[in-house]
Amino acid sequence: MAKPDSYTTIAKSGEGLYKDKGSKFISFAFHIETEDEADTIRKQFKKKYYDATHVVYAFRLGAEGEKFRAADDGEPSGSSGMPVYNTIRSKNITDVIVLVVRYFGGTKLGIPGLIDAYSQAAALALDNAETIEKTITQNITVEVPYSMVNFVMRIIKENNLTVADMSGETSCRITIAVPLNQASRIEELLNQNGKITV
Repeated sequence: MAKPDSYTTIAKSGEGLYKDKGSKFISFAFHIETEDEADTIRKQFKKKYYDATHVVYAFRLGAEGEKFRAADDGEPSGSSGMPVYNTIRSKNITDVIVLVVRYFGGTKLGIPGLIDAYSQAAALALDNAETIEKTITQNITVEVPYSMVNFVMRIIKENNLTVADMSGETSCRITIAVPLNQASRIEELLNQNGKITV
């Protein structure tokens, strides 16, 4: 199966509020790039909502959502963190953390009720967030004599590519961020005169 060449994440955070039998579920969705970022946000929320009954969260990272974590924060196992994560996954969004702050309203909801409430709250935060499509890129590094830099720059410009890094003294080393689905075509273009080492 071919790997996807783009993924969906959120550009602007979103919030939601879901109520059930007196309990309030306040949800938040944020864009994240690393697990450390997720951890920092989680700690900030635990401190900010110190009076909440639970602060449940789930995050998903990586172009294919390969890194994830979910935590129930004292709710019955599997009743909250995983439903939040499954909501993120069902919407096919990654590089995101969703937190749901619960204030208990006096009536127990039972496991099915909790699963539903946390899923609904997570969905509201994600629906209220602004999503964007990001292209998955692969870095191609080329080493060229300075006389050929213009040739490489023309390929970069004509194909709307991005220079990720450029250095060199005797020759020029250029790292280009190329959309995954164009990588082999760009390598062929760069190699068409046989003088470029990729």
